[in-house]
Amino acid sequence: MTREELAKKTREELLSLARKLKIKNRSRMKKDELIESLNLVFKQNQTTAEAHAKAAAEKKTPEPVYTTGLSPQTYPPPPGEEPRFPLPSSYNETSITLLIRDPFWLYTYWDFSREVKENLEKMFGDWQRTPLSLRVWEEQESGGMEPGFFNVPVNPVTGHWYLNVQPNRRYTVELGYIAPSGEFVALARSNTVVTPRATVSEVIDEEWMLVEEDFRRLYQLAGDPQAGSVELAESLLKRLEREMGSGAVSSISSPFGPPPEERQFWLVLNTELILYGATEPSASLTVDGQPVPLRPDGTFTLRMALPDGRKRIPVTARSQDGKDAITIIPEVTKETY
Repeated sequence: MTREELAKKTREELLSLARKLKIKNRSRMKKDELIESLNLVFKQNQTTAEAHAKAAAEKKTPEPVYTTGLSPQTYPPPPGEEPRFPLPSSYNETSITLLIRDPFWLYTYWDFSREVKENLEKMFGDWQRTPLSLRVWEEQESGGMEPGFFNVPVNPVTGHWYLNVQPNRRYTVELGYIAPSGEFVALARSNTVVTPRATVSEVIDEEWMLVEEDFRRLYQLAGDPQAGSVELAESLLKRLEREMGSGAVSSISSPFGPPPEERQFWLVLNTELILYGATEPSASLTVDGQPVPLRPDGTFTLRMALPDGRKRIPVTARSQDGKDAITIIPEVTKETY
């Protein structure tokens, strides 16, 4: 409060302020003396507040600065967001990596160093005209056949490719180019992978086998075996047959002794057809007239029941703009005897 503001107040108001500020001998002071004392106290309080603010500012922890290292000018991220670090388009290393997608498809991706890319541009005049190629080496997992290879030409613009292969094979891929002399020149070699089998596994997990003693214990939970009904036992057998298949049920005997002659052995057989393939991720796909969704990479898989007889299954892929369409019609025949 300034001296001018204090001068406008009455002596009683000044005494009240002096009482709050605990000024001594206030009751003996005249109005001018009260104004002088109050003004001095206000100045002292203001000086103390400014000193505290300055000290607090000097002790304040500086704000952290987040940077990606890509630019000398850096800024902290917005509140509530984590800093983002963009991935480089190239790591300046000539390499190739091979991955397994399923028994019939591999996925590979690669990169070039600046030096190798510049040398290829000088050799062929234009990077997009460089005759890049993948040499795919193949051998049986058991080593039963001599290693062979096949070449897959690839576009220099892309950095990845899908390879159609065979199950239960060992594969290694070399990244290179076709020299003017027609010779394949390798620039990098990938890791080696083994494609899985495309058949039912030969491994039987004993943890899931149902033996006769386990079945008897299961049946006892439903009641006294001597007082239970044969219908209940047959119902359990049929349920196990549906859920586990006839291979497990055929070894289970009835807790009441041998079942009737005509029910000693069961065999149930069904077949399914699995369709899989790939197309452009932006395309639309129909199988036998029904739309089928594509994965983000353009691949698809479809399981169908396969009854007896001959069946034609048209598979059509149509481009996003509708100008291009490709139809493949596999014909499948099943005969059961």
